[in-house]
Amino acid sequence: MSEYQRYEFMTCDQPLTRVQLNAVNSLSSHIKATSTHALIEYHWGDFKHDPIKVLHKFFDGFLYWANWGSPELAFRFPHGTLPTNLIDGYDLEDFVTFTQHHDCDILDISFGEMEGPEEWDEYDLGSLISIRDELMDGDLRALYIVWLAGQRMLGDYDDEYEDDDAIDSLLSVASDQREKEDYEISVPPVPPNFAMLTAAQQALARLLQVPQELLSIAAQYSQASAPSATKDDFAVWVKLLPTDRCQDYLLRLAHNEPGLSRRLVKELRALNPDKSEQAQPRGKSVSYDTLLAESKALKARKEREERERQQAARLRHLQDVHDHEDSYWQQVNEAVTRGATSYDEAVRLLVDLRDAASQFQTSQEFQTHFSAWVRPLMRRPALVSRLQEQQFSLPVK
Repeated sequence: MSEYQRYEFMTCDQPLTRVQLNAVNSLSSHIKATSTHALIEYHWGDFKHDPIKVLHKFFDGFLYWANWGSPELAFRFPHGTLPTNLIDGYDLEDFVTFTQHHDCDILDISFGEMEGPEEWDEYDLGSLISIRDELMDGDLRALYIVWLAGQRMLGDYDDEYEDDDAIDSLLSVASDQREKEDYEISVPPVPPNFAMLTAAQQALARLLQVPQELLSIAAQYSQASAPSATKDDFAVWVKLLPTDRCQDYLLRLAHNEPGLSRRLVKELRALNPDKSEQAQPRGKSVSYDTLLAESKALKARKEREERERQQAARLRHLQDVHDHEDSYWQQVNEAVTRGATSYDEAVRLLVDLRDAASQFQTSQEFQTHFSAWVRPLMRRPALVSRLQEQQFSLPVK
């Protein structure tokens, strides 16, 4: 497959001005830009500018991916809307940076060493951009997904486990890990509501190739968020805001300052004299080794159950073939009569008849019937070759 790279940018708070749009259009001859979106695709060559600097100057969101992997997702936030210790405790220094500038803050999530998925997949910034608002609202589920992806990059998820002994071994390892966790380096707690990821968070997990089983196991250690103990009454609280603060907010509003509403809401809630905020439940901090072992056990169990389901369905089908053998032989004859275009169907039916005979211990009867049936058809090479591929015993010419 030829090389493919995709750079995508979006604005959220303010559209680009005409001057800014002209500047963006001059960045590359490959660019397609509007006042709110820019897309650059390369099948050869590369983008000549630092995309994070472009994000800082013009946009609020950025996504990069290539057909070989190396995904990068970054957001620009109004300065001060996110806590300075946003990524503390996540051990993400290899993959995430949170840089505070005088005019904005930038969260850069970069997995340059991550290989692309085995099957071609496409990603778009539109499906991820709401993570920006979620983070500004204090929702840390996206950061936890990034932490899972980072831990997975440092380890290996893809071992296969098929039998019950292997599953039991994995669960035993997980149990041992839980007993040791009090002595391990602290890990981030599983955020509330992790069992109900948003569409954007699901898209992030897909971008960073976090297995669904790993998300499901982490969700088992998450709690539902507590309902708010009080109702926001901004009409009352705004009267408690000092006059100079009111004037300051009005002036900043006149300048269309990004993120201003969130800052005002936060300050008004702090002024609520009757606030009795119910603390959000703190999820359990579970080591990645424990999550990994339990997720592998879950994956192995699902695969075993799927194999058992398929086997049961196959047995039901073979029972039907055995019970209606004459009807299936008639379908074989009709398929052969239609000619070469239906030979695949005829051979599939014959495989079912042979398997049913094996299941119900009538193989000798099947072979006798089959030999008599196929003898007058041995001059049809397309049919014969298909039968040979399925290892049917053909009569000697």
